[in-house]
Amino acid sequence: MSTSSKMTFRATTAACLVVAIACVIVAIVYFSRTADALPGFFPGHQAGSAHHHTKHGIAFVALAILALIGAWFTTAPAKTSTT
Repeated sequence: MSTSSKMTFRATTAACLVVAIACVIVAIVYFSRTADALPGFFPGHQAGSAHHHTKHGIAFVALAILALIGAWFTTAPAKTSTT
């Protein structure tokens, strides 16, 4: 009886990984730029402000961690029939 468990890579796993990478990139932008230098479509953009949005960066790091946890849970061993 062979008990080899083959991991499957699903589309939801790939989507979670892409979301995690995007969240890390956005977090880096929030940590490294002032509110004045943020892109206009980012929440927290304020013209003439020298404030860093650290809480926004922390929130995006937390979202990246949640997305990685989601990717981990979607990589379950493939179900094999035992007939």
